[in-house]
Amino acid sequence: MATKITLLLVLAFTTFCASGQDKIPDGYRLAPTLSITGDFNGDGKPDTLSQFVTDSLGKPLIYIVEAGTYEEDIILYSKLGYQNTFTLNGNVANVDNHVALGLYCLINIGDLNKDKRNEIALVPDNMDFSRHNYCYIYTLCSSGWTNLFSFSVHEGVFDYAGDTAPLFTNIPEVLEYRNKKWRFYDYLDMDYESEEQVGKMMPLKVPKCN
Repeated sequence: MATKITLLLVLAFTTFCASGQDKIPDGYRLAPTLSITGDFNGDGKPDTLSQFVTDSLGKPLIYIVEAGTYEEDIILYSKLGYQNTFTLNGNVANVDNHVALGLYCLINIGDLNKDKRNEIALVPDNMDFSRHNYCYIYTLCSSGWTNLFSFSVHEGVFDYAGDTAPLFTNIPEVLEYRNKKWRFYDYLDMDYESEEQVGKMMPLKVPKCN
């Protein structure tokens, strides 16, 4: 099944690139995709981790339908069973199983737990009506991709002006690389050791694989 999905992904996006990006059917938009590079499996070689959108049967999609308003789209996408699918070096990877339509961000945050593998941070674009979300920290353990840590995010930090969504390499005031360390801020629940630390971003620390 994994080989079949991988082949479909390659064929679908090869066809898309060859046909050009100016032939989007009426009532549709491009399915969101993101891709990052890093050493995610610990073999010392660069890897490519990519996110695509698939339907409820795992078929990769180039376009997704637009029903009209945001509320109508959310209801329709849930009925159609749109979901994120990930590949690592072209092979299907079970990174994040949240039913979502794309990602707000997919960030390589380096090897925080010193296991010779790069960790990733992602925020799924959930198909719901809430602006409360989570940033999830994953790494590739021997048992598969594992969520090591998560913290609350308000989706307002991803708001932007214009028609083109920016590529987030950090999350402003939420997940940033400062003074050679990744720091984070959980807008709902933060543990501070002193009054002076209240409201400030804290160093991001993640455990190793079990």
